[in-house]
Amino acid sequence: MNVITSAQNEKVKLIRSLGNKKARKENRLFLIEGERAVFSAPNDALKEVFIASDKQEKYLSEFTRSDVEVNVVRREIFERMSLTEHSQGILAVAKIPEEREIVGDVICVLDGISDPGNMGTIIRSCAAFGIKDAILTDCCDAFDPKVVRSTMGGIFGANFIVCTRARAIDIINKYNFTPVILDMGGENLYEWTPKGKLALTVGSEARGVSTELRAVSGVTLGIPMPGETESLNAAVAVSIAMSWVAEKHIN
Repeated sequence: MNVITSAQNEKVKLIRSLGNKKARKENRLFLIEGERAVFSAPNDALKEVFIASDKQEKYLSEFTRSDVEVNVVRREIFERMSLTEHSQGILAVAKIPEEREIVGDVICVLDGISDPGNMGTIIRSCAAFGIKDAILTDCCDAFDPKVVRSTMGGIFGANFIVCTRARAIDIINKYNFTPVILDMGGENLYEWTPKGKLALTVGSEARGVSTELRAVSGVTLGIPMPGETESLNAAVAVSIAMSWVAEKHIN
């Protein structure tokens, strides 16, 4: 166990820098904050844990049998490290995993999703419905602290392929996925029977799915809405589609 009492400590500086995408990319590290997020992370994903001095008694015993390096930080220094307004007194640094081979029959393709809250919700839904692989084109960073918080632990185990739309199309074709594009003007989702390998594709609420991805032969589906709302949030729409696909695959 290490004790940190100075804001000039190199570890403190590193933590602060991880709010920046460039620093995350250079160090291949990202920040996890909060009790639930830290304890939902597998130990082999964690590099170091930081505990505020006034929370030492509460959290320190959780890591006595772990190989994870633990640091106790003076509370006022910890507050400078935390990126949340109301810190729970625990955060961790985790390793950004390398891109892996796609193994699932259903993947999610996110095209131009720039809102961290939407991104996090989609990743959380992927975890809930057993989708391990996600292709990200022109999206916000999946390891942004706001995204990580929104995933509620769903970020662990996910395989992110960050690439151009051209490479996304190559991957879809290589693995014989059928693109399933979500669009208000598409056919009724609930009249469609999922078959084979599927690439659930959702775009930004402002622009939708790009013309490049639409050009790949597939199916375009919409979600019927009998109410007065004109459209659904992108994260909600793709989560509904995931649920429908999961139900049909299970049955």
